[in-house]
Amino acid sequence: MSSARRGSLVGATWLIGLGILFIVQRAADIPWTQAWPMFVILVGVATFVATAIRWRPGLASLWEFTWPVAWIVVGAILLASSTGNLSQGPAELIAEWWPWVLVILGVWFVIGAVIPGGPGLEEALVVPLDGASTAAVRISFGAGRLSAGPAAPGHLVDGDFRGGVVHTSDAPGRIELNQDTSHGLPWLDRESDWSVGLTAEVPLYLRLDIGAARASLDLDGLQLRRLELHTGASESRVRLPRSAGATEVRTETGAASLTIEVPIGVAARIRSRMTLGSSQIDEGRFPKIGDVHQSPDYPTATNRVDIDAQGGVGSLRIVSGA
Repeated sequence: MSSARRGSLVGATWLIGLGILFIVQRAADIPWTQAWPMFVILVGVATFVATAIRWRPGLASLWEFTWPVAWIVVGAILLASSTGNLSQGPAELIAEWWPWVLVILGVWFVIGAVIPGGPGLEEALVVPLDGASTAAVRISFGAGRLSAGPAAPGHLVDGDFRGGVVHTSDAPGRIELNQDTSHGLPWLDRESDWSVGLTAEVPLYLRLDIGAARASLDLDGLQLRRLELHTGASESRVRLPRSAGATEVRTETGAASLTIEVPIGVAARIRSRMTLGSSQIDEGRFPKIGDVHQSPDYPTATNRVDIDAQGGVGSLRIVSGA
């Protein structure tokens, strides 16, 4: 599905959801002091729809739905509590102990992102470029640690994949990498730690779908044309290339911390749309002009990046790299 159609569906979800929210609030005559958790539910529903649109079937990628479902459940509990529906009978215990849901959810994220389940399968992978003039790489990574950098000459991708990897390719220069779930979930049953090399020899179109992971992506030196980054409950740091010409960056984050480094000498135009999160952008280098932050020399710069960042809860930082 094209980006434009995905954007239209997500936008339609927000409009329909907001309409239903106001209709329910008025029909039930619920004051906003009690009805505000419906906005939390709406965030979960909209995030669920956005995830479902881009989701590809696979056990590892089911992790992407964890945060949307959590938003919906927590919002429903908050709504029941604020309207007094958790104050009678056995439900009083739920009203008292529901914050533990947040604690359990946080522990689950820690388990997925930090604590390995055991020694992981050591697997090396080398996929040749095979004369391709462009490269399209998609990486789906449920949880664990992920790092990326330049591949060796002549390689489309290479690297070490602790925890196992499954790769598919339908044409030279096109490849998809997924965690190997044939022996259990990598982030619970065994350690998952990928070090991925990406070609620096041809223009690269890169997409990453990340769940609960720590990701460090050093894309300096690559001919990056477009980066799509979709994350759940993750901590990610991305270093953009310094001499790739024009680059597009599109990010969608859930409960995530995302830092993007823009090297000195690279102009940028930045749009940030964080639902309940925060944005920190170097305004000394990227002053705000209307709804965007933009380098003064962006229209004429040889090396420039167009960043469009959307997020739910979490933080976005745009910083200067060396």
